[in-house]
Amino acid sequence: MMKLPVCVFDLESDMLCSSCQGKLDSGEITRFDVEFSRWLLGKSKEHPELNDLVVFRAIKVSGKLLLVVKKKSKELIESVQELMDDLKKEYGSVLIIEGPAKLRTVVRSLIQPAVEVGVNSLYSADGHRESIVMLRKEDQPRIHYSTTELRTIVSAVMGEVVLFEFQDDRKRKEEQAEPDAFDTKMRELAERR
Repeated sequence: MMKLPVCVFDLESDMLCSSCQGKLDSGEITRFDVEFSRWLLGKSKEHPELNDLVVFRAIKVSGKLLLVVKKKSKELIESVQELMDDLKKEYGSVLIIEGPAKLRTVVRSLIQPAVEVGVNSLYSADGHRESIVMLRKEDQPRIHYSTTELRTIVSAVMGEVVLFEFQDDRKRKEEQAEPDAFDTKMRELAERR
């Protein structure tokens, strides 16, 4: 049986159960998840091979459709060429990520063949997490997305703020910053030796 972000019964009855409504209210799923699930359920009648499909999330961002699916579901969707054509026609370019989504997995699927240098997480006082993904400057030509596009896509998939920086960008910011009194004093001490 096909599994979608919303119960199949809810889609057929056109009314969300308390569980799905709770997910929608808490932000775990969005209105687009509901709309896309309804669209895909309609397409499954034309393509019975989709009965084993498991979709965790459907996200529309920057003119792209992002699907977070269970392992092997990616191959299943991609094997139905007519469905892929319908997806592209209806929603634009399609990016399928096997989940459940982990930050490094999502990042690597978007920046390949490049690899991230590191991921730093910052926690605010209210418990929200923000991650910064560092990339090598020399990999920039090999990455098909800008840092803004990466931020938008990955933040939407992960449901948290994820920033991207190239290492040289950070160095440049540090070089432009004026040295404070401590830095000046330390430099003076180092020159005396």
